[in-house]
Amino acid sequence: MTVVLLSGCGAARFWFGGKRPPRATAKVPQFVGTVTLVSDDPSFVLIDNGSLPPPTAGTVLTIDNLGGTPVEMKVTRIQKPPFVVADIVKGAPKKGDRVFR
Repeated sequence: MTVVLLSGCGAARFWFGGKRPPRATAKVPQFVGTVTLVSDDPSFVLIDNGSLPPPTAGTVLTIDNLGGTPVEMKVTRIQKPPFVVADIVKGAPKKGDRVFR
């Protein structure tokens, strides 16, 4: 019986002390909260984030409107738990929309 080991083989590197190959990770949208208020001037939304950890300032948030245009927002530094303020970058959010990171 002959055993052949190829130095370029990923399995051989794993079994003999090499690094593991990187795992594929899917980016799953994380629920952030619900739009509580939409202001026109200046254009921002107030998001009720409940007991979830608040997103950091500068984080881009989205709303996927079925059949409509997607909404994009950017979190500001203004936070008063359980609320987070985000500037509207594009789209037209509505009260009650579910927000994702």
